[in-house]
Amino acid sequence: MDVSVIVPVYNSLAYLPAFFESLAHALPMGSEVIIVDDASTEPIKEVIPDIPAASDVTYLRNDRNLGNAGAVNRGFEVARGDIVVQLNADLVLDPKCITALVDLISMSGPDVGIVGSKLIYPTSGLTQSVGMAFGLHSKRHVYRHLPSNHPLCTRTREVQIVTGATVAMTRKVLGQIGPLDERLYNHNLDLDHCLRAKRQGLRNFMCAESIAFHWRNRSGSIRYARVEAAEAAFWAKWSGQYVTDLGRFVEEAVLEALKAHPSLEDTPFTMVDLSRGADQSIVTEAIARWWPDAADRAMSHPQMSNPSENLWLPIVLPHWAASAPTPFIYLVDSHQELLENAMWFQSRRQVVSEELIVDASATVLTSSELFRMNGSPATVTQ
Repeated sequence: MDVSVIVPVYNSLAYLPAFFESLAHALPMGSEVIIVDDASTEPIKEVIPDIPAASDVTYLRNDRNLGNAGAVNRGFEVARGDIVVQLNADLVLDPKCITALVDLISMSGPDVGIVGSKLIYPTSGLTQSVGMAFGLHSKRHVYRHLPSNHPLCTRTREVQIVTGATVAMTRKVLGQIGPLDERLYNHNLDLDHCLRAKRQGLRNFMCAESIAFHWRNRSGSIRYARVEAAEAAFWAKWSGQYVTDLGRFVEEAVLEALKAHPSLEDTPFTMVDLSRGADQSIVTEAIARWWPDAADRAMSHPQMSNPSENLWLPIVLPHWAASAPTPFIYLVDSHQELLENAMWFQSRRQVVSEELIVDASATVLTSSELFRMNGSPATVTQ
């Protein structure tokens, strides 16, 4: 199949050499590359290299900034390939990134819609996105900050929505769902496209074999222009038309944790709610399938006023909780908030065995796994 690769660019000059080098290694032979310069203030055209695998490289420049949606749509208008791939310019692509997307589309039948990649943080090597889920009026990257080789992050799976940093679809699908909604500018346009594909009866996927490092949001302050308007437009358009599916990802993560630690299923946990968001009920309902008494014994300590970067458990929890004889399930917004609690978990391991951490990105970890996978020098074993 012929492939067209569309790259919208607004500034980000420092990230382009690495991107183009990786694109040269990842581009299927004979593909066309379409670079849409969205009225950058930096000399983008000057740094575009020759790409030997490309049949041709087309450079288009917008006279005014149209946002990511407008820039990509201009690429759609001139793309000739059977498969159309969108790539952000702040990526470093694995050599198989594009071919894995094309292969999945080719092998998945006529009802495949939009296919996205597994994205990894360049700074930590941890997972940035392996698909997204809807909570209660929230949109979350599931299994965020897990190791990229974690079993939950190495499965190609059908999802409602994927992030638009790397996506692919056939020209036929693009014709069915239409161009990106330019009212959304830089925000939610990818999710809107995915939901339009679902509405057409198509299946969207996250392809775990398609991998890219993603710096994220490197276009400067313009990246966040019109966010409030885009949020309002998105929710007004899709309210009641999507599936609240965060719970199924939590359940998948619980099953994975029990596979690794079967004894946890019989552990009499108490839930400690430290979250700030509105998705506690979804997570709690999923957890209650295995530990129905945990929620009944729940301790509620929602963290609404402290910094979101961390939760210092000896400070936010009652002093007696450190020696409580019942193991806890800690419900948090992000498991990384708990990384500065080595002392707390060291103390807890003198009283109970493994405890669980569950976050709003559907991650389920034991307390010892939290520190082991993040490379903490602090020990949490007896």
